[in-house]
Amino acid sequence: MTFAAHEVNERVGRRIRDMRRAAGLTAAALAQRLDWPADTLINYEYGRRPLTLARLAAIAAALEISPLVLLVPDGTDVELIDQLVRAPDLAREVRFYLETLQAELDQTPPA
Repeated sequence: MTFAAHEVNERVGRRIRDMRRAAGLTAAALAQRLDWPADTLINYEYGRRPLTLARLAAIAAALEISPLVLLVPDGTDVELIDQLVRAPDLAREVRFYLETLQAELDQTPPA
């Protein structure tokens, strides 16, 4: 799977905008939390400006979410990712389950 840079910028920007709105914040309010000009944030939200990882992390911190939440392609997995990030024990259980399942599949002879 390949992505053009502008597609990634737009997708991540859309995700930032969606999460900002879900937090009940205006672009101006989030920009103020970040100590950035509102135009800077808006340019990120509309994919007109590429994000560095440091900027992505700053936005996530200001929204009190994991940066991973901003990188998922659609919103269906956001809640699950956020739960796994906030609950390391749950993440370990899921990882154990997946590793066990994979080990069983690897040992199953082909049909």
